[in-house]
Amino acid sequence: MSLIRPGKWSEEHKLEVLRSSIGNAMINLKLLVDSPLAVEMQLLTDDERKRLMDAVEVVRNVMKRAKEKGLIK
Repeated sequence: MSLIRPGKWSEEHKLEVLRSSIGNAMINLKLLVDSPLAVEMQLLTDDERKRLMDAVEVVRNVMKRAKEKGLIK
């Protein structure tokens, strides 16, 4: 058993944070873009929604490459 010193992350911990960040980005973007409440409240302009959809595509591409590298199942 190895102890992790404060401020020092293991490589596995760094990878888990990266995997989690990619997944969370996709979830959060999709929730915002597809939210009926956000539409109802007019929180996004059409241009902003389009730009967020572009961001979803970027994250989707990142996920694809991470899967190809075996970082994400």
